[in-house]
Amino acid sequence: MPKFKTRKYFSFTSWFSFMFGVILFTIFFDPAMAAAQTRNRDLVIGALFGKIDPDHVIDHVESGYYPLSDENIEVSLEMVERNHNRLIYKILYPGRRASRHPRRLVFQFFESERSLAAAMITDKIDFTVTESDEIAEEIAKSTKSVYIHHRFKDTNFVKMLAYNNKNLILKDSAVRKALTFAIDRKYILSIIFKSRAFYANGPISEESENHMAELKGYKYNPREALSLLHNSNWRDQNRDGILDKNNRSFRVTIIYDKGALLEEQIARQVKIDWNKIGVDVVTIPLGKKELKKRIARRDYEVILMGFIFGDDFESFRKYFYSTSINNFLGYHNSTTDKYIDQYHNVSLSSRVTMFQAIQSQISKDYPAAFLFFPWLERYIVNTSKFNNYRTRTRSLLPFVYWNCKY
Repeated sequence: MPKFKTRKYFSFTSWFSFMFGVILFTIFFDPAMAAAQTRNRDLVIGALFGKIDPDHVIDHVESGYYPLSDENIEVSLEMVERNHNRLIYKILYPGRRASRHPRRLVFQFFESERSLAAAMITDKIDFTVTESDEIAEEIAKSTKSVYIHHRFKDTNFVKMLAYNNKNLILKDSAVRKALTFAIDRKYILSIIFKSRAFYANGPISEESENHMAELKGYKYNPREALSLLHNSNWRDQNRDGILDKNNRSFRVTIIYDKGALLEEQIARQVKIDWNKIGVDVVTIPLGKKELKKRIARRDYEVILMGFIFGDDFESFRKYFYSTSINNFLGYHNSTTDKYIDQYHNVSLSSRVTMFQAIQSQISKDYPAAFLFFPWLERYIVNTSKFNNYRTRTRSLLPFVYWNCKY
């Protein structure tokens, strides 16, 4: 874990469109700000409002998502400025070590990855993280002053569509199953993820020793999906192309991380797939702060999100037990609850079977559409301002080791 502490903390694709963003960013860029950043040896980190909540940016430093330091150097962070789209922290080094190393961390927030990429290409930011292979490729093609480090994501980081199991329409497991079957995952994996992900058949990866080997993945089957909906009395009675039941149209809203290209692309494809079976879909991008509020209140219908479920019993009790305060899906099944209640009352050898039974029941209920386990995220460094940002084996060094060229 990185060693640092905060001294003060406030709560709180088309090529043409891409280049248009570059031009706009260049026009409205403030030269005085650039001069100040050079003078203060700022390391400017580009962040998305849709991915990072400014009130909790320090959490991402502590977790190592933003690699500030390591066990060899203990530093402190002191907030010196905050406005609506920028946070500035002074880095306090032990002794006089700072010399040519970054003196300040500047978190610059953007509304979209397109504008963030434009800032990287025009040397306005020094570092960013993206899940999008397309964004990384566009940056690499547009500037030679960039180093891209591919870091493996957590094995159990799953990209999923979280269903609100308490919702009037989505409380029916047959409906959730139908929506899941209607998603063309093969297309998404091939075109959007560039085949750099594994299919998910549950909340934990097949690489985990606790994963139930007998779980079967689902395949794209829009005909079966439509049959399931018809059996649940969802039919296009007024012939407007949208299924309805009891005078209620089948309409769902998907919310997702605002400005994140990967999420935009997945949400767009899911909307197309669900439209094909007569489901009307509204997609709404939201900032991370608002998304967290929606999840906490269970004020959503469907969320496209990334999440890490632990691959042990305690994690499943935390997120899938009906009365757990962390059960943000609103999932409820009396059989799953019974297995969870009995788990600690059986022998150690029987617990393995019990945990597999829990996974099996959840798989049958489709509380969410578990889509993929992505392999990578891309750490992008603007090399025009800093050197000594990587090791001899090309691993990324923490920020405190970087040297400013000026």
